[in-house]
Amino acid sequence: MTRRTIRASIAVLVAALVSVLIGVLTATYTGSLGPHAAQYSVRLNGEVRVDMGPLGALIIDSPLPLNLGADVIVKEIPAELTAPGASPVAGLTADLESYTQFLANPEAAIDDAVQGLVTDAVGRSVLFLSVLLVTVALGRLAAHGVLRDAVRSAWSRTGVPALSVTLTAVLVSVPVIELTRTSGGVGRTSTILAGTPLEDARITGRLATLVDHYGTYVVEAIDDNTSFYAAARENLLAAYAADPHPLAPDPVDVASPGSDDSTDSTDSTGSSDDPDGQDDPGGPTPEIADPGDGEPASAETEAAAPEPADESAVTTALLVSDLHCNIGMADVIGAAVTASESDLVLNAGDTVMGGTSVESYCINAFAAGIPEGVPVVVADGNHDSRTTTAQEEANGWIALQGDAVEVAGLRILGDTDPTLTSLGAPTRPQREETINAMGNRLARTACDLAEQGQGIDVLLVHSPYAGRQAAEAGCAAATISGHLHRQLGPRPLGWGVQYLSASSAGAGHGTPTIGPLNNPAVMTVLRFDTDTGLMTHYRLLTIGTDTSAEISEWRAWPELPPEYADVDVDQE
Repeated sequence: MTRRTIRASIAVLVAALVSVLIGVLTATYTGSLGPHAAQYSVRLNGEVRVDMGPLGALIIDSPLPLNLGADVIVKEIPAELTAPGASPVAGLTADLESYTQFLANPEAAIDDAVQGLVTDAVGRSVLFLSVLLVTVALGRLAAHGVLRDAVRSAWSRTGVPALSVTLTAVLVSVPVIELTRTSGGVGRTSTILAGTPLEDARITGRLATLVDHYGTYVVEAIDDNTSFYAAARENLLAAYAADPHPLAPDPVDVASPGSDDSTDSTDSTGSSDDPDGQDDPGGPTPEIADPGDGEPASAETEAAAPEPADESAVTTALLVSDLHCNIGMADVIGAAVTASESDLVLNAGDTVMGGTSVESYCINAFAAGIPEGVPVVVADGNHDSRTTTAQEEANGWIALQGDAVEVAGLRILGDTDPTLTSLGAPTRPQREETINAMGNRLARTACDLAEQGQGIDVLLVHSPYAGRQAAEAGCAAATISGHLHRQLGPRPLGWGVQYLSASSAGAGHGTPTIGPLNNPAVMTVLRFDTDTGLMTHYRLLTIGTDTSAEISEWRAWPELPPEYADVDVDQE
């Protein structure tokens, strides 16, 4: 019994080692590299080779141990870029900003690729080990206990041992030779990349010409981008260190809700146009619920609650919106979360540009910037897709999809935008529902929950046209949106209060969000009384185009309307 146990243990261990080796060496992953999809695979040649098809390749020594390397085959590089008379510089100009954005923060894409390769290697190893063990077990069972004797007899015959060894050597050596094949030192380095992590990279083909042509611009852009957001982060932390009002005062000590100081209408872009060219899809909003006798739907929402004396009954949230893949803001947002001691992050959507799979590095970068343990609740916008939602959930974010969630003592309701806007493509539906219909549905859900004693504290949606119905019906005390890239409110709407966030990445009409800010980036700190679920105060954090950081005074959140307030979302 002991000998059998030892033999079985050794057999399992050997099978496991072989399975792990095969799993690692055959692992593949499809992810992103800059604006393109890329196929990653493991090699044993000590090199990382980025193959850009007809343009050439970039080769660097691998930082991985055990001579492990990787092949990265970049997709979607058209062969026409290398045709006679073609200019690869002109052909890739549209991708230049995306490459600059990627190279300014490559860790997110690298981490994504490593995680994908590890996951695939583990899956392949487990599968191969299972198949191997089952095959051996079935073989022993089929041989009725004489398998070992049959193998021993066959092994002792003339020529069988040599043939077995030769066959095994061939089967193993052929893939190993391919996996260990190096580039042979081809390519040349570029002086443009001196002083960068790619200074020793060897470049082949017309890619070398491409790097020489506008590599200086990319390097300078990366340096400018890195230094800009590092300075913005430090300025924000310095502003918080000098903050004369670290905690919200009592409501009586701040401007009244109806004053100009407490209700903002800041257009950070100088334009009141819808940034995506979308008009109000629903026109006048149909009546959702009858508040009854001219009174709000809930008696407890007649006035904003006073600031709770017990700080443990306070929830602080940082609101961001319309990040549009400006990953330079990732660390700035993380610093804001830490400095404001926020319990959660509310994201009003449009985190990426087109909802594509290659934009996973944008989500990963934002997720990595937020301190560990701080939950993120997001209502995806019209530039986000179902693919984006899956990427967010893979990073632990809570993506609202029509059901209420309870986070940090707040009950939050919202959903993904029913439309999708991609670069170069018109806005189109993602599901059979209009924005106005979505707002009506969320309002009915909020009202049903209110009748059950589970009132909604925050309705979070990207488009304000899908958020006003619940506020008008008195079934959500606060409705928060983004989309218009300008701040509106907070202001009474129906029986609730509406607030639209400006872009937290400097997004504006016709201006990109890649590189240093072209417009101010605005984040909002919100404070809630978790005993009542009502908002009490808010303040703005503004990063200027000169890296300056400004923290506004605490302002009282408007009291809920004592009578119905009708406000047009398009009016400032």
